[in-house]
Amino acid sequence: MLVGLKPSSKVAVNSGGNLCQWDGRSPHYEVWFLTLNHRASKTGFWFRYTIESPSQSTGESAPRAALWAAFFDRTRPDQDFGLVREWPIDQFVSDCSEGFSLRIADGFLSPTRAAGRVAVGDHSISWDLSYVPNETTYHHASRALARLTRPSSFACSPNLDICFTGVVVVDGREFILEEERGCQSHTWGRKHVDEWVWVHSNAFEKNPGTVFEGLAARPRRAGRKIPPIQSLFLRHDGEEHRFTRLRMAEQWQRKLGMGYWSFEATNTRVHIEGVAQCRLRDMLRADYRDPDGEPLYCINSEVANLRIRLFRRTHGVRYRHVETIDSRGAAHLEHACRTSDPSVGTAFHKHSGCD
Repeated sequence: MLVGLKPSSKVAVNSGGNLCQWDGRSPHYEVWFLTLNHRASKTGFWFRYTIESPSQSTGESAPRAALWAAFFDRTRPDQDFGLVREWPIDQFVSDCSEGFSLRIADGFLSPTRAAGRVAVGDHSISWDLSYVPNETTYHHASRALARLTRPSSFACSPNLDICFTGVVVVDGREFILEEERGCQSHTWGRKHVDEWVWVHSNAFEKNPGTVFEGLAARPRRAGRKIPPIQSLFLRHDGEEHRFTRLRMAEQWQRKLGMGYWSFEATNTRVHIEGVAQCRLRDMLRADYRDPDGEPLYCINSEVANLRIRLFRRTHGVRYRHVETIDSRGAAHLEHACRTSDPSVGTAFHKHSGCD
């Protein structure tokens, strides 16, 4: 997961960033996902609409589509679980004739609505949510950086800062959402990067208009890992701050752990220092597989904490601390890599087939 190449465009309904990128033939994966919270109950949700087209070398040449759904309860983490249901690719329909929409079996996604249902065994999660889309798509990196790194994976956020209204039902338990904050993003490519960490929140306790998204990714080029690329975005008090840089690998690893990421960045106006963290029992592990068959392990929490300390430049190279902003139990934290960690067990229940 790295960058999106299409430029942002201001339109009444922003659908360009969500258009399907699969040509129907080549090895490919593609994901449209939503993350959001129900703050009154201290719960969080993660919904994914996916397609996968494996390469013939894996022996699994038939493309497939899937719906994923996960539930996180900060007060009762033993109740957390995730579900994934797969279907043949003929259950996937993408319509670009009037903007954008897609269907996967019981799942539906458009610029203004997301709905779906996943049932596996004794568990089920359904959702029917509406939202007002953002006018622009957010991209983590420039075209120049994309040309430099030549990524095999791309990402953008057509709806970085939106509010969801509707209902989510988890094993019969109903959650009514009214203007609950979250985001919707889109990723695709022929192969995931080898490692990434991602954090997002637009639910800061005393700062309702603030949104933060951070992504650090370590791609592979010519068979070798290149230095991690870090992209941070902060919108606060009516100002937008973007920070993009290459980091030394050893610097990145010192700031990254299971359920933990610390970061810092500076531009000509501000300096920020942040920490995103959660308890291991608040994380679920999702097992991915690249089109070429190589596995990838993603741990995710939708009820993490995020704290950012903001410094403003006074004169010269000096910065003065002016504010600390917090998102408690409503930040979205994700870490993916090529090796699994036994401290976070596989929690997604899976069903394959078309019955």
